[in-house]
This record gives sequence, structure tokens and C-alpha cells, in this order.
Amino acid sequence: MDYKTNKYGPIILVVSILVVMVASLASGQEARAEGESPIFLVIFAVCLGPLILLGLFMTVFSLIYAIAYPPLLLYSAIFSQSNLRKHMESILERERASISHFGKDPLSTLKGADVIAGIQQSGLVYGNVVYSPSHWHLLIGWFNNLVGGSITVLQEVVAVARAEAKQRLREKAKEEGWEDVLNVRIETSMMSKPGSQTFVKGAVEVFAYGTGVSYGK
Repeated sequence: MDYKTNKYGPIILVVSILVVMVASLASGQEARAEGESPIFLVIFAVCLGPLILLGLFMTVFSLIYAIAYPPLLLYSAIFSQSNLRKHMESILERERASISHFGKDPLSTLKGADVIAGIQQSGLVYGNVVYSPSHWHLLIGWFNNLVGGSITVLQEVVAVARAEAKQRLREKAKEEGWEDVLNVRIETSMMSKPGSQTFVKGAVEVFAYGTGVSYGK
């Protein structure tokens, strides 16, 4: 089932229920005119009940969202940028620890054929992260989209995501016992709704991968 079918499914369901309700009312009027049992009331209640429950749920959800969103947005405006910087600092600290363990940065864009020393073992190694901008970042990005140009705040979010994915690649190489990771590549994809054309609709996934190698002694 494609996205358009899923999109219009609820509408088709509601229309179908309304058609059944109208048909029940019509048959009920005929039944009352003929003095028969008003079974249409039961059918009407069965059809109308889910719509009433859905309406109540949507009302309660909307009230909770309207009350909770402003303070959450305020919190995001105050702390999101500092949290982003703290995350970047923690990544750099972990990166220094990894480089200290390997004696160098194990990640390289070199291919195996470019390595002088003999390679004894090799295998795929990868690390990934899904990172989402805060609602404050999304709001700034939305305003930036109105005038065009570079969206600096979202570039910072993507930079942190890329740094985190590369560091997870170093840690995975250490965990699996590789000495180097060659031919490193980084792929970025937007995790947005089907049919969405803008980045600010969702999170970003960064996938870093390469060939882990160990050398002969």
C-alpha cells in the first residue's frame, strides 16, 4: 500500500461511516412508519460511537499540546544550542581518547591498494547516528528559508551528527580489533515524511563506513 492510500484511508473510513449512518436513519424512518423495531438506533450508535471517542481524544490531545508546547519551545530556545556544543565537546574528548589508543586517527580515505604494509585481514566496519534538530532550530531554519541563504544552525546540527558517526566508527574499529579503517565514506539521508521536500520536516541519519584492516607483524 502506497503513501497516498494511507493518506486518504482515514477520510474514506469516515465517509463510509457517515454513509452507513445516513442509510440507517433512512431505514429507521421507514421502520417507524411501518411500526417495526427501531434497529437503526443501534446501528447509528455503533457508527457514531467511534467518531465521538475520536473527537474526544483529539480534543484532549490538542489541549495537552497547546499547554505543553510553549514551555518546551522556551526550554529549547534557552538550552538547545548549549546542549549541542556540549555534545560536540564530548565527541572531541572521545575522539582524542581513540586517537591516543591507535596512536593516530585510524580513519582514512585511502584504499587498500594505496597501503604499503601488507594487509592480513579486512572486513566491513560501520557506525551510524540519527540526529534531530530541536524545535527551536527548526523554527530558525523555517525563518531562514523565507529569505534564503545558508542555514547555519542546521549546518551545526549536521556537523555534530557527522562527528558522532565518525567517532562511533572509530569505537567500532577498536571494539572489533582493527588497526585502520580505509576507504571511509559518509552517507547522509533525510528522515522526513514521504513526499516531503524540505529538510526541516525530520531528522537526519549519518552512516559512516569503511574497510577495517589489520596488518601482518
